[in-house]
Amino acid sequence: MREVAAAELRPGEIELAVERLALTMNNVTYARWGAVPPMNFWSAFPAADPLLGRLPVWGFVRVARSSHPDYSAGDRFFGYLPSSSHHVVRPAPAPQGFLDATPGRYFAHPWYQTFQPAGAVDHRDDRRALLRPIFPASFHVADFVVGRAGGDGLTVLITSASSKVGIGIAHRLRSNANVRTIGLTAGNHAELLIGLKLFDEVATYDELPAVPAGPVLCVDLTGDAQVLAAVHGTFGSGLMHTTLLGWTHGVPTDEPAAVDPPQLTAPTQELFFTPAVESATIAAEGADAFFARYHAAEDEFIEFTESWLTVTAGIGPEAVAAVFQSLAEGTHAADEVTILTP
Repeated sequence: MREVAAAELRPGEIELAVERLALTMNNVTYARWGAVPPMNFWSAFPAADPLLGRLPVWGFVRVARSSHPDYSAGDRFFGYLPSSSHHVVRPAPAPQGFLDATPGRYFAHPWYQTFQPAGAVDHRDDRRALLRPIFPASFHVADFVVGRAGGDGLTVLITSASSKVGIGIAHRLRSNANVRTIGLTAGNHAELLIGLKLFDEVATYDELPAVPAGPVLCVDLTGDAQVLAAVHGTFGSGLMHTTLLGWTHGVPTDEPAAVDPPQLTAPTQELFFTPAVESATIAAEGADAFFARYHAAEDEFIEFTESWLTVTAGIGPEAVAAVFQSLAEGTHAADEVTILTP
């Protein structure tokens, strides 16, 4: 923890007070990528000490002070920010809220720059703080899977299936008759996934499921070369595509080449970069139609989590550090989330 004096606002800047945030394996991935191109997560919010990084998080904020004519104290937004109690930005107009146009900050995609307007606080905001940064991946991957299934159908194998993204994908696909879902997870998470009744089958990493008769698409959230090699070895020619989506099992950061997907035999492996997919989808559908569809799906998933996902509260930098450590060490319960106030 580092305490700093409140910044003097320049004309056109606003200071945001962090209201609430949640940490997931997504944030651990940001830290593990660190300064590795092309993501360069440490470059968004450079630390005073170049050997250190400021962990990027997502959360709800309120304008605390303003030197910008279009923003007033109390205005509320959701966006990408450092793990701090306050954050100064230079807003630039955008179709949905504003962009952080502060000079010297590097963002891999405008998705990370955008602060979405947020209405009054309601009973779902704790769960939104958790899911809004990650449910877009579930939403878009599910659309991708449905498009690949066509009329003939397929089986989708989801690794790290107890992650919120994996559960979100299964939730989106649960009523699609052309898609059969298999959740692949660690043994201590299998009972949770079975109880959710979203997956057609749940299997563990040490007991891969039987090979289905039809084509298989793998959505990999582990980033683990051994897991991918085992899946490829088991499903062989029945595996039509591998979608590389996450790094729940860790991403090396010693050199850029270390984050490339493992060199496996066919089929095609494709990195799925959610921000780019979302931009293309908005361009195709139109912003109003897309966000109406997305927010309806997000609300439906949030409502589903109320039956199994326990929300607790944590206050202060020590609480933030403790949750991050539990995620990094793999000890955080899959059915719990701590909503944090720095």
